[in-house]
Amino acid sequence: MAESLEERLYNRLQSGETVEMAALEGGGSYDSANRALRSLVKKRKAVRVGRGRYRVARGASSSTGSIKDSITRKVSRSSRNVFLRADFDSLGSYDSVGRALKGLVQEGRLMSVGYGLYAKAAPSPFTGKPAPVVGIKLLATEALRRLGKTVGPSGFETAYNEKRSTQVPTGRAIAVKDRVSRRIGYDGKYVILERS
Repeated sequence: MAESLEERLYNRLQSGETVEMAALEGGGSYDSANRALRSLVKKRKAVRVGRGRYRVARGASSSTGSIKDSITRKVSRSSRNVFLRADFDSLGSYDSVGRALKGLVQEGRLMSVGYGLYAKAAPSPFTGKPAPVVGIKLLATEALRRLGKTVGPSGFETAYNEKRSTQVPTGRAIAVKDRVSRRIGYDGKYVILERS
């Protein structure tokens, strides 16, 4: 008996690779491959990990509650203060992880500090509102390093430390060697990224 398209796709996913819809050669049309993959997701044999990208489900439940709990445990056990969206990809599908992160931000356990960047949060002793557990400069420095960027002291800091200026730096400027297209900050407060 011939193997169905769904079975062929599932066997391909079991090899451990992430399958992209654009690269599928399952012997059927794009629509039939899409239907087969959606069926695998519904049966919890596969998870969606991005737009048009799927991988085999690794036994984790796809319910948002358990994903939220897994993210909470991972964050609390980590010594990091900043997390990338990709740090949680293995915990569930792209959409489920997104919903769980959104829920944790609404609960004040995490804060969104930039596109795909999240920071540990706790109630502020001054306002009671959620705030990152570290200052904005440390937060931005860690976020930039997590993104693979090289950071250093800003021109203001260098001038102040070398006694060429008496103006005390605000602490919101960071020198970055590479181009950065995203803003990093929260509640309308953002760091100034200076090309070095």
